[in-house]
Amino acid sequence: MKLEPLNIPIKISFNVEVFPSEEVEKVKHAVSNLLPEIEISSNSKGLSGESKDIKCLAFIYEQIRARRISAIIWRLYLKNMKDDVGLLYFNKQAAYVKSLNICENPSESPLGPIILQIHCTDSDLFLKWLAPGV
Repeated sequence: MKLEPLNIPIKISFNVEVFPSEEVEKVKHAVSNLLPEIEISSNSKGLSGESKDIKCLAFIYEQIRARRISAIIWRLYLKNMKDDVGLLYFNKQAAYVKSLNICENPSESPLGPIILQIHCTDSDLFLKWLAPGV
């Protein structure tokens, strides 16, 4: 599926905690499945990264359409929005096997979620692009 263009400035970032019982490479794999083409950096608590390229949202974009979960994305994005930043939480274990499993809150992911932050001045336009049909 081809990504439609999005003509607004956007910054995509993520954070994910890596627990001592986890292998860093496996968590990196999970992030890469969820956010292809995003640069991944290590920090004291885990992994993080950011991009201004919407291509890193390609997997999420495709899965929202394939699974018809636009309404859920809208509800959770707006619920977790503060100022111009929207948050979505994704299950790390599901992402490892290339499955999209969105969490209502961080506690729904036993090993902690992949926290996706979208910095955008027009959240309605962004959501219409990411999750159409609502």
